[in-house]
Amino acid sequence: ALFTLVCCTPLFAAGTDNVGKIGVGYQGMSTSNQFLNWNGISARSWVTPNVGVEGNLYYRTENEASITHYYSVQLKGLYAPIVNANSRFYVGIDGAYTYVDNSDNSDIWSIGALIGAEWNFQEIPELGFNFDVGYTYTDYDQLDGIDAIDGIVTTLGIHYYF
Repeated sequence: ALFTLVCCTPLFAAGTDNVGKIGVGYQGMSTSNQFLNWNGISARSWVTPNVGVEGNLYYRTENEASITHYYSVQLKGLYAPIVNANSRFYVGIDGAYTYVDNSDNSDIWSIGALIGAEWNFQEIPELGFNFDVGYTYTDYDQLDGIDAIDGIVTTLGIHYYF
């Protein structure tokens, strides 16, 4: 992320303001040692320049002894202490409900804290590129060998604001 910020700084420009707009797009989540093993659709809005919300619907399938499907709904509350004309640095909390469709048909609730950033390009101000990194906690430990949302989590996304 730092490399991108340093190398691409001239491409970012003033004048991007997505406050009050709704952004929809892709959000991918990485857990454990797997890159973007959860994929989903996302909606994000900055209610004020400093306060935002995001909702995600994730899906994942995994083949252990039998095929397991995961369906997850996540809600994030975001606060941006640093707001520039072309970017935001934010902190936040998230909560999620995940349904595991396998022989156990399990429900998992989780909560987490995160930090992240969002950038916009001058040439395409309606596109927002973001990343988050944080820690997610769940007390569900009955899925031995199955990668649930727990531990260090990173997300990457892109939203089109309109």
